[in-house]
Amino acid sequence: MGHIIGTLESMEQQTGTDQNSQQAAYCHWHPSVETGLSCSQCGRSICTQCLIQASVGIRCPECGKGTKMPTFDVQPNFYARAAGTGVAVAIGGGVLWIIFNAVFGGFGILSSIPALGVGWAAGELISKSVNAKRSKGLAYIAAGAVVGAFIISLPSSPAYSGFWGLIVLALAIYSAVQRVK
Repeated sequence: MGHIIGTLESMEQQTGTDQNSQQAAYCHWHPSVETGLSCSQCGRSICTQCLIQASVGIRCPECGKGTKMPTFDVQPNFYARAAGTGVAVAIGGGVLWIIFNAVFGGFGILSSIPALGVGWAAGELISKSVNAKRSKGLAYIAAGAVVGAFIISLPSSPAYSGFWGLIVLALAIYSAVQRVK
């Protein structure tokens, strides 16, 4: 029994010295706050005020900074591509709209089909030209393409002089914007 007590005393002494040998860690950003937490990426000590919960553990404020998703990170060259595509859609859509109205112009509501087609095409083609990126700027470009096609086709569109014509135009713009917003 004396041997067991001696072993227990020896173990208590070892754990006491182990605890003393560990230095207290202090938060990198709040040096007066003692902590036992560290960033899972860089290993810096962080306190509970600084930690950011990530899907891969806790992170410090620098490693845990949110970055834009690639879909919403639209660089200027993508806006240039979208603007070029928007101009092409406006001109091409306007010309096709004029041709459609020349053939089917006397059928009233049937002349609203090109508006919806241009709205869908503007959203789809601009989305494809920018690799399915999304932003408010792209939405404005898509809406501008539809309005441009409408202005080009305006002299040949007898149905767009009234309230219903504006509603169809609004639906076309909505269709284009939803694809890239």
